[in-house]
Amino acid sequence: SSSSSSSSSSLSSSLSSSSSSNSDHQPMKLPITELWADKKERIRKKSPFGNLPSWDLFSVIVKFGDDLRQEQLALQLVTQFHKIFKEANIPIYLRPYSILITSSQSGLVETVLDTASLHQIKKNTPGFTTLDQYYKEVYEHPSDKYKVAQMNFVESTAGYSILTYLLQIKDRHNGNLLIDAEGHMIHIDFGFMLSNSPGKNMNFEAAPFKMTQEFIDVMGGLNSNVFEYFKALMVRGFLECRKHCEKIIFLVEMMQEGSNMPCFVGGPASVEQLRQRFCTSMTEDEYIQHVEGLITKSCNNWYTRQYDKFQYMTNGVRY
Repeated sequence: SSSSSSSSSSLSSSLSSSSSSNSDHQPMKLPITELWADKKERIRKKSPFGNLPSWDLFSVIVKFGDDLRQEQLALQLVTQFHKIFKEANIPIYLRPYSILITSSQSGLVETVLDTASLHQIKKNTPGFTTLDQYYKEVYEHPSDKYKVAQMNFVESTAGYSILTYLLQIKDRHNGNLLIDAEGHMIHIDFGFMLSNSPGKNMNFEAAPFKMTQEFIDVMGGLNSNVFEYFKALMVRGFLECRKHCEKIIFLVEMMQEGSNMPCFVGGPASVEQLRQRFCTSMTEDEYIQHVEGLITKSCNNWYTRQYDKFQYMTNGVRY
């Protein structure tokens, strides 16, 4: 009887401890200390001019010692692609932001509000395990809020995947990928594109675009309906961009004239290779197969994994 009582007490204590441990787990949160709308309202209340209807507040990053012309070109292209998708009514998300160049070595860059980089999320979120689990906890899976955030992730990932391939945007480590409060993934920092890449153009990032296993997991896996939706968006997006390729090529050609921007280090071949990536000689069916091949090649690509490891080893960027 004494032995049975002791065993029962031990089991009860164990269950109690386990229950306490589970209840102590705090759901992960986006590592943003204050949303911009809250900060803006707080500052407005303290401003002597806060009662004026015209009062407003903007957040910018002041850059000095950087030539922002290439960044500005990239954002002009992002804006152009954004218009193409919007006018075609394709639910692909891009987040253009503004740049004001004040001199050859300085300028103002609009802040992408209410975001944290993937690196920051992995480093600063208590209890972080995987990006998939992060989305499920932050956006309260299986709620409608989660479904919206997951769709936002898919639609933004599709947009930036198309851009990454067509414009050959490189250096896509997790410090240059932001997640906003609504679940979109947003790319920043376009210092390497078209014909220049990190490591003196050694082409470390050989995949068409970044599609890690953790991105695939957020979408529910390769065989999920959500991933099928991603693939459908990619096909629609690429086909629509191809219709407007001359507009994109003209903008790049115009900026290349007499330019010493790093992205044009390849000379006239930079524009010719851009033209080739639109594959205008292919039939629509051939182009669809080509896009599906790009997706297959990008999924959990070995080169992408190695580049993330390289960035972690050299710069401490989490992956």
